[in-house]
Amino acid sequence: MKRLFTFLVLIIFGCIESNSQGIIRGKVADTNGEVIIGAPVFIKSDPQKGVATDIDGNFSINVKDSSANTLVISYIGCITIEEPVKLKNNEILNRDFTMKSKDFLLGTFDVEAKALRNKDTYLENVKMKSAVSLDYISHETMRKTGDNNVTAAVARVSGVSTNGNFITVRGIGDRYLKTNINGLRIPTLDPFTNNIKLDMFPSALVDNIIITKTASPDLPGDWAGAYLSVETKDYPEALSVYIENTVTYNAQTTGKDFLTTERSSTDWLGFDNGLRNVDHSQFVPAIINPTQFQQFNALGLGGYFSSLGINEKSPWSDTYTKLGLIQLGLMDKARFYDAAAFQNAQNLYAQGNYSETAFSEINKAAAASGQKFANNWDTKIRKGTVNFTQGFTVGNQFQLFGRPFGFITGFRYGSTLQNDPGSVAQRAAIDANGQVSIARFVAQHASRETNGISGIINLSFQPGKNHKVAFLLMPNFNGVNNVRNNAEKDYSESFQSIFSKDQFYEERKQIIYQLKTDHFFPATKVKLDFNGSYTKGESSVPDFKSFDYFLDLDGFYSIDRIGSNTSRLFRYLNEDLLDTRVSAELPIGNKADLTRKLKFGGSYQRNDRKNDQYNYLMSSTISDKYIIENNDVNPFFDLENFAINSNNKMISFYERDENPGNKSIGYSQTIAGFGMLDYNISRALRISGGLRVEDALIYTDVFLYDSLGYAPNDGRRFFPGGIIALAPNPGDLHELSFLPSVNVIYNLKDNDAVPKNLRLNFSKTVARPSIRELSEIIVFDYELRAPVFGNSDLKMVEIYNYDIRYESYFPSGDNFSVSVFYKDFKNHIELVTSNIGLSWQNVDNSRVVGLELEGKKQLLKNLEFRANITFINSKSEFVATALQLNNGVKTYIPFDTLSRSMFGQAPYVLNGILSYSADSLGLTSTISFNRQGPRLVIASTSGTPDIFETPRNLLDFKVTKTLGKYFSMSVTIRDLLNSPIRRTYTFDDGRVIDYDRFTYGTNYQLGIQYRF
Repeated sequence: MKRLFTFLVLIIFGCIESNSQGIIRGKVADTNGEVIIGAPVFIKSDPQKGVATDIDGNFSINVKDSSANTLVISYIGCITIEEPVKLKNNEILNRDFTMKSKDFLLGTFDVEAKALRNKDTYLENVKMKSAVSLDYISHETMRKTGDNNVTAAVARVSGVSTNGNFITVRGIGDRYLKTNINGLRIPTLDPFTNNIKLDMFPSALVDNIIITKTASPDLPGDWAGAYLSVETKDYPEALSVYIENTVTYNAQTTGKDFLTTERSSTDWLGFDNGLRNVDHSQFVPAIINPTQFQQFNALGLGGYFSSLGINEKSPWSDTYTKLGLIQLGLMDKARFYDAAAFQNAQNLYAQGNYSETAFSEINKAAAASGQKFANNWDTKIRKGTVNFTQGFTVGNQFQLFGRPFGFITGFRYGSTLQNDPGSVAQRAAIDANGQVSIARFVAQHASRETNGISGIINLSFQPGKNHKVAFLLMPNFNGVNNVRNNAEKDYSESFQSIFSKDQFYEERKQIIYQLKTDHFFPATKVKLDFNGSYTKGESSVPDFKSFDYFLDLDGFYSIDRIGSNTSRLFRYLNEDLLDTRVSAELPIGNKADLTRKLKFGGSYQRNDRKNDQYNYLMSSTISDKYIIENNDVNPFFDLENFAINSNNKMISFYERDENPGNKSIGYSQTIAGFGMLDYNISRALRISGGLRVEDALIYTDVFLYDSLGYAPNDGRRFFPGGIIALAPNPGDLHELSFLPSVNVIYNLKDNDAVPKNLRLNFSKTVARPSIRELSEIIVFDYELRAPVFGNSDLKMVEIYNYDIRYESYFPSGDNFSVSVFYKDFKNHIELVTSNIGLSWQNVDNSRVVGLELEGKKQLLKNLEFRANITFINSKSEFVATALQLNNGVKTYIPFDTLSRSMFGQAPYVLNGILSYSADSLGLTSTISFNRQGPRLVIASTSGTPDIFETPRNLLDFKVTKTLGKYFSMSVTIRDLLNSPIRRTYTFDDGRVIDYDRFTYGTNYQLGIQYRF
C-alpha cells in the first residue's frame, strides 16, 4: 500500500525517475564550513560523466547499478577524496563531504550523513564555524520538547526569557531585539511594542531559529540583545510527507465553563466575518438638543430661511423665531411685535409636538446608524472543548527543464483556549495623605480563545549551475478573543462594588513574500546575493467593548445611563514593510581551508504605517439609572432603544470621539552600506570586522495636522475633548550612524573538528524609537487597563557592546561555553507609568553586565543533558519626572534622582533539557525546565511601586514512540507545575501585592504523526 501511495504522489508531483540508475547527492565544504563551488565530482571508472558542485556546494550524480563504485572529489589545494559507494537499484544516497587542505598532515577525510538544516549537527557546525557568537534551537529539539510555536521554542536558548508572546535576551527587552524571517524583517502589527508576536509562527513550519549575539557589519545595526532569525522549512532532497494531529486536555478548560462572546461564523478560522465590525463612514451622530434653526429646517422651512440669507451659522434671534412661527401658521404676521401673541405661538408650538416631530426628522439617520451596531455586549458561558492542531508539509526535488527544482508546501491550523475563573488584578495609587495604597481590587474571570492558520510555499530553482533563485510565500492569519468579567472594589467610591464586562477581539494578518537569488561568477570567484522581502500586514480590533455596572447601597444592580463607561473602540492598523539587501563576497588568496574574503553590500528598508481608531461612547436621553433584572443586561442594550419611539424620542445613542489624533500616519526609511573583512591570519586566528553606515529617517504625525502643515506646538493641534488633553506633535528623527564592529576568533586547540575557541567582540549598535513610540496618539490598552501615548521627544539609543566567549567541543559531541558580556546604553528607552497614563521616555545612562554558561553532555549511551544559565546585573540612572499638560503642551517636572534595574531585564535565566533516546525501541522522551528571574515590566514615575513579573517554574515533559515504519505517537505535558503568571508591586514595608495574576492550568497533549 505504501509503495502504491508513494507512486501516486510521485506521479502527482512529476517526480518519477526516467531510468534505473542510482543517485548520489551531497554537499562539499571546507573545514571552516564554507561551501566549495565548482569542485569536480565523478565516478572513478567513468570520469567523462562527472559534474561540478553548484553555488551551494551541492552535487547530484547518476551511478550505474554496480557492486562497487568509487566517488572522487577533487579541488585545487585540497586533498582529493575517494569514497567507495554501493548503491541498490534506484537508491538515492545522501552524503556531505569536508575537504581538507593539502597542508594538513592527516590524510583522512570526513564523511557524514546528510546535514539537514533542522538538525542539531548542522547547526552545531554553523555555530562552531561562525565569525559571530550565536546560539540556536533546531526543529529536532522542538520536536523533543513539544514546543508548538516559536515563542515557546526560543525560550530554551541560553539567555532567552519570555514576556507573554515576546522575548528578551540577556535580560534586555524586546526593543533591543530584531526578529526576522529568513534574515529579513517583517512588521510588528502591534501598537505597543517594537517586535513581532512570535506565537504567530508554528514550529512545524520552522527548520531552526538562530540567535546571533554579537554584531557584524553585514547585519543591520539597530539591535543590542540579539538578532533573531526564524528560518522556515527548506525543500528536502527527496519526496517527504509529514502529517500531524494533536488534541490537548486542560482541567481548567476542557468540559468546564469558560467565558466567551457571541462569535462570528469564521472565528474558528482566525478572523471575524463582520459580526463585530461596522461601516464607520455611515455613522451619523445624534443631535439631542437641536437648535431652533435645525428644528425649523426639519419642519420644511430650510428653503424659506435660505432665501433670506439665514443659515445655521447665522446668529439666532427672536426675529427669526417669529418668522418661523408665522410660516408654520402659529402666529399672525400682523401681530409680529405683539409679545403676548409671540408667547401664545410658542405655547402652540410646544403643545403641537412640533419639537418632537423635528427631533424625529433630525435624528432619523442617527437612529438607523445606532441600530447598525450589534447588541453583543453581554458575555456568555460555554463549555470548553479540547485544544486542537493539525498540520502537514509536502516537499520534493526533481528536474525541471533539466535543472534542479525543489519545493515544500505546508499548512497548520490551531485552536487553543485559556481559561482562568479566579484571576485577580489590583492597582496602587497615592491617597490624599500622600501614602501609597491599593485603590482598586479586581476579581475576574478571564478567558482567551485563539484560532490561527499558517502556511508556507517555498520554491527553489537553479537555472544554471552557478545561479539559484528561491521564492517564499508565507500567509498567517490569527484571531484572539479576550473576554473578562470583573468584580471590582474601588476604595475611592461610595458604592460597594463595581462590575464590568470587557471584550477584546484582535485579528492579525500577514502575507510575507520573499525572493532570494545567489550567483557565483567563476572567472572572478565573486559571490553575489540578493534578498528581498515584502510583507503586507494588517491588524484590526473590531469592537473592543467595555461597560460598568454596580451594586448600589439599596442592593440593586444598576447601570448609569449617562457616564457608565459604556464604550466600544475599533482600531485598524496597516503596516507594510519592504526589506531588500544585496551583498558581494570576494575571496582573497587560494587557501581552501582558510576563510579569507572581502564582503561589501547595502540595504534599503521602508516601513509604512497607518493607524485609524474610532471611539464610541453610549449615552442616553434619560438620566435615571437602569435597574438590571434577573441578571440580564440585554434589555439595556436593545436596538429598539436606539430607534425613534412613538413619542418621537430615542432612549440610547452613540457619541463618537472626533479627535483628529485618532487617525495617524508614519513611515521609516533606512539606507545602509557596509564593508568588512573576514580573514584567517592562520588556521588558529581569525578576524572579522568592518564598518556599517546607516542613514535612518522616521516620521509620524496626526493625518489631519500633517496634511494642513501644522508646525510643532501649533495651538491648533490642541483638541480638548480627548481622553488626555494632549496636543500631539509630529515625531521626526533623522540620524546618520557609523557602526564599527570586530570579532576575533582564536582556536586554542588548532583543531577544526573539535575546536576550543576564544571569541572577542566589540561593536557599536543603535536602537531607534519606533513609529508608534514617536507618535503622540493615545491608545487604550486592554491588558494594562490604561491609556498609552507616544513621545515625539524620544532620542535614538546608542549601545557599546563588549563580549568574550570561550567554547569547547569534544569528540563525543559534548560541548561547553562560557560568555561574559557588557553593554553600555546612552538614552535607553523605557515604558513608564505616570500620573496621566503610560508612555516612553529616555533614560540617560544604563548598563548591563552578564555571565552565560551553556553545555551539552552525553550522560549515558541514550541519555543527553543540556543546560544553560545566565546571570545578569543591570542598572539605570535617571532623573524621575512628573508630566504636566498646559493646554496640551507637555512639561516634564524633575522631582527625584533614581537608580534601579533596567526595564525588561531578568537577573537570571535557567534552562535545562534531559533527553532519552532509544532508537531500537523507537522511543524518545524529554523533560525540560525553564525559570527566569523577576523582571521590571512597568516602570513608575507617579510615586507608586514599579511592577515586576515574578519567576515561574515551567516544567514540560514529552515522550514519543514510533508505531511501525511511518507512524508515531507523542504525549506532551505542558506547564506540569501549573505555575501562575504574576506581575506584582513590592511596597516599602515588604508587602508583595499582585498587579495581576493568571493561572491557565496544565495541558495534556496527545499527538499522532505520519512521516515518509
